[in-house]
Amino acid sequence: MGQLALGLLAMSASGTALAQGTVQNSAPNEAPNEGATTQDIIVTAERRSVNVQKAPLSVSVRTGQDLRNQGKYNLSQILENIPGVSGGASSGTRGGGTDSQETGIAIRGVPSNDSAGGSIVSSVPTTAVYVDDIYSGLGGTYDLDRVEVLRGPQGTLYGRSATAGLVATHTANPVLGDTSGWVLGEAGNYDLRHLSGGVNVPVGDKLAVRISGNHIARDGYDARDGGAFRTNEGRIKVLFKPTDAFTALVGAAFQDNLTHTGEYGLRLTAPDVLTKVPLGITEGKNRFRQYWAKLDWDLGPVSLTYIPAYRTWHQDADILVLGQTTLRQKQYTPKDNFLTQEFRASSSEGSKLTWQAGLFYYENKLDSQNTTTVDATGSLAFQALTNKTTRDTGVYAEATYPLTDTLRITGGLRYDYTYVRNLQAYTSNLNFPTSLPENNVTKVLTAEEATKRFKNFTYRARVEHDLSPDNLLFASISTGFLPGDVQVVTGAGNKPEAVTYSEETLKSYEIGSKNRFFDDVLQINAGAFYYDYGGYQTAVNVGSPFIPNFQKVTAPARMIGGEIEILIRPMANTRLGINASYVHAKFVDRTAEIMKIISQERVPNIPSTTGNAFAEHDIILAGGSSITLRGEVIYRSDYNLLAITQANLAANPNSSAYIRSKEMVVGNVNVGWTSADRKYSLSAYVRNVTNNRTASALFFTSFSPITATGTRTDPRTFGAVLQARF
Repeated sequence: MGQLALGLLAMSASGTALAQGTVQNSAPNEAPNEGATTQDIIVTAERRSVNVQKAPLSVSVRTGQDLRNQGKYNLSQILENIPGVSGGASSGTRGGGTDSQETGIAIRGVPSNDSAGGSIVSSVPTTAVYVDDIYSGLGGTYDLDRVEVLRGPQGTLYGRSATAGLVATHTANPVLGDTSGWVLGEAGNYDLRHLSGGVNVPVGDKLAVRISGNHIARDGYDARDGGAFRTNEGRIKVLFKPTDAFTALVGAAFQDNLTHTGEYGLRLTAPDVLTKVPLGITEGKNRFRQYWAKLDWDLGPVSLTYIPAYRTWHQDADILVLGQTTLRQKQYTPKDNFLTQEFRASSSEGSKLTWQAGLFYYENKLDSQNTTTVDATGSLAFQALTNKTTRDTGVYAEATYPLTDTLRITGGLRYDYTYVRNLQAYTSNLNFPTSLPENNVTKVLTAEEATKRFKNFTYRARVEHDLSPDNLLFASISTGFLPGDVQVVTGAGNKPEAVTYSEETLKSYEIGSKNRFFDDVLQINAGAFYYDYGGYQTAVNVGSPFIPNFQKVTAPARMIGGEIEILIRPMANTRLGINASYVHAKFVDRTAEIMKIISQERVPNIPSTTGNAFAEHDIILAGGSSITLRGEVIYRSDYNLLAITQANLAANPNSSAYIRSKEMVVGNVNVGWTSADRKYSLSAYVRNVTNNRTASALFFTSFSPITATGTRTDPRTFGAVLQARF
């Protein structure tokens, strides 16, 4: 670890953005950069405003304007060129939708903790996603100001859901005394139709309202009608500032999604070859509603913040699943309500001791039904009826103290109490997949079986040192955790059985450096980390999806890696960047039982190497308008899409070749024109220029012979974006 860390510190990582000035409520069509220097960006992910180059942690930033120009409109696209980060649910990729957009994001090789088979209930994710300071909030892909991505455990300030890191999205806030607005229209292949915009209206000198909306629809990539989706969403924010010491921000948001599955399924016919198989078409609907407020009081030596939020999700979806026989899933969630409240106190600006302390409360009440039948006969495969309540209460405090003018120390501590009550009834057809006659057996969790309680402490200790005003070194140790859970799944012989998950813990050691050279022409940031992952908890199917047998596995893991981000401004209108990350993730201390269930040492779903390089140049035309040219190359190494048992490997020694996603090189290009008055712009983009695709998920029904279905990464897409502001 030491050699890797020293090598990276000599180079760079963690924390640059494609900087375009201090980001504060950015609107479309900002002016091109002026001066051959990197620009400052202010981030708030640690609950205080600080220059990203002065933040002693691994953080990357993307501005809303850049994302709009590049045609990036969903979470996976937003995160695709951030080092050490992969995944993120794309719009329309899940027929039933999900109430938790965090599921699918992996940071530094820490993947999401998926639910056990047969369940549609979300597990606690390893990456926390906040939108406007709301946990798992709505509207994080439109009217954006900036997106901040923190790598590494953020357990002190963000608790149980930030074991891997944090994605903090900030949308544009209302502005007092300003009447303005913007609109965006986008069209592209696969019949992409995208319309978005926002308007800011002052009401007197103490009140302002901002209304924004987003509509996006397109056909499916592999099945035009079967993969089509549509999203309509909107948000209103009201800012009230009666005095300099008090600010109230109140908001409401909605999102309605319509998705289709079917028409074609994809069957694995050779390593990394997925062939279309005809299916019927089904439809899924889900909708979100959210209401929240943020109240800030400046009391002089102390500032207070209170953030209540209430969110609901409703789902009604039919999904076709291709396998040895086609299955039909009916997913219905009549109630999925989330309540969060956070109260925070912090020191005033200029205090020698910088501190903050707070109380966080989370509650989720959910009712769901997941009924899976054989499509041809209507006979039951399994059914899960869930009534689940989850509560979490967290108390935290963190403080930074300067020992000298250039040396600072930080300490933080958090306590969480989690209560889980999952009253589940699970029915399995013992004659499945033959299915008829049905022979159904039901397992109902008793109140004692269904109730679990978890108590966890997390901490952070950090030291940072300014070598100069432009060079920062830092080192930290921090921890994170995921609470446990209980679920009923299909076990041996199709019989339902309860599976209990104990809590997971992660200890992280990190060192890093942030640097600017040559009068801010060159920015180099670097970091290295070592993770001691105390038990990667998962349920592994040692049977098949059609005759399954789930077993709980606790497999300790170790991860070591580093990241580098470089930004160069060789000329006033030219920007160059290189980002890269490496992680070596493996299971350790494997017992014979673990090796029987997980045959590979390498942790699946983690590409070891990712990288990104871009070049961007502004051409100033006569009259003051400008053209911006941008080219980008993204690299991702190959990796295993799932773990396989020793029995599956013995049944087919070549199965390792079938479970891999090949290495990928994807090129993106953009060209854009901006008017002299910055009110209008037109840009065109091509993403994945070479149409390079590979498997993104696989679902095996047999290893001898190989029988599996799956999904693929996005194909080549292109489009044009017209923006105007007034």
